[in-house]
Amino acid sequence: MMLSMSWRHLRAIITTSKKYAIGFLDLAYVPSMPTSILKLELPALEPMALRKKIIHLVPTLERGGSEMSQLRMLPYLNDEIESIFITLKQEGSLAPKFREKDITVIAINQKGLWDFVSYVRLLKILRSLHPNLIVTHLLYADIVGRFLVQFFVTPPVIASLATTYNFPSYWPARLFERLTKYFTKGYIANAEIVKKTYVEKFGVPEKKITVLTTGMDTEALSSLVPDASLRQSLGIDAHDTVLISVANLHINKGHRYLLEAFEELYPTYPETKLLLVGDGLERENLENQVKNYQSKNAILFLGKRSDVPQLLALSHIFVLPTFFEGMCNAIMEAMTRGLAVVTTDIQENQELITHKKTGLLCPIRNTKSLSELLELLLQNTTLRNTIGEAAKQSIDRRYNLPESVNRWRNFFLTIPS
Repeated sequence: MMLSMSWRHLRAIITTSKKYAIGFLDLAYVPSMPTSILKLELPALEPMALRKKIIHLVPTLERGGSEMSQLRMLPYLNDEIESIFITLKQEGSLAPKFREKDITVIAINQKGLWDFVSYVRLLKILRSLHPNLIVTHLLYADIVGRFLVQFFVTPPVIASLATTYNFPSYWPARLFERLTKYFTKGYIANAEIVKKTYVEKFGVPEKKITVLTTGMDTEALSSLVPDASLRQSLGIDAHDTVLISVANLHINKGHRYLLEAFEELYPTYPETKLLLVGDGLERENLENQVKNYQSKNAILFLGKRSDVPQLLALSHIFVLPTFFEGMCNAIMEAMTRGLAVVTTDIQENQELITHKKTGLLCPIRNTKSLSELLELLLQNTTLRNTIGEAAKQSIDRRYNLPESVNRWRNFFLTIPS
């Protein structure tokens, strides 16, 4: 009872403080700042009063599962939903792609966490745009949204959930979610398992979370023809079997175990190539790992790429020995292309894959099991093709683009004007 009363009192204090803070921002603080600091030219936004205006607050727009999902889905909503992306840091390499799809991108160009002037600039922009809803994506934007934005703007601020944070080093993120669940107005989860995790492990009320899965353009991805010039530029022979992994090079993606498994298999299967697409903090460690490998010349560290669909079209097997995920966009793209997928037997992947039917699942941190499953697919082309085709049909049936777009549209259109 005392805890309940204390929380009600705290909410009352926050509400009262918000009113005074907004007035302070309007009447005192902002006009006293130098005009040159606060000035930020906004792109001309087409006045369409009937469209709902949704602001997406993100750290930056680099290629990642969450960003690619938004780029794929949101343009189909342009007639009814005006989507505006505000990047806290630099706009990122994907920003031009969003603009090509008539989605506005505004960069705050924050210099660091303690760049307080950038927060004032952000709040002024948000209030000038008069959005119906603000959606935060990824942890950094979640922190800014929950501890700053929602106390200074009128529209609701909700969080987009794309992962379970099910890895020991992510304990600060889990703590943050537990502490802020009380005053977070709502969540969008990209998978049922993500919703289940937030309800059971973080104590978020189930009614606060709406599941909106991403959709895949099966026709576009499955119809791509392998590019012979791209294959040649990568040094891949026509008879090579190509394994591909698309993920940031972070420790939780399990690349170490993939490299160990590939080294075990290579003497028996020398006509194979391994493509590692992505970059990150682990790159140097991984490159050092393979320096003395027999397979080192067959392992290609490709870094960040804008031609992932074309690389998938060259490949035969997709591998991702990840420790945790949400609804993994990279796995879904590979399945849509019709590749046989080998990944880890975690709850997040079980939502996508049925073992031995639409993919193969192995324990995490298990080089031996990963190697055995990869060898099964290297030995048996028929099995590889059968699993790949079943995977493609599963994605088309459960995550096709039109149905997913409609679910997103219906959700946004329920937001009050």
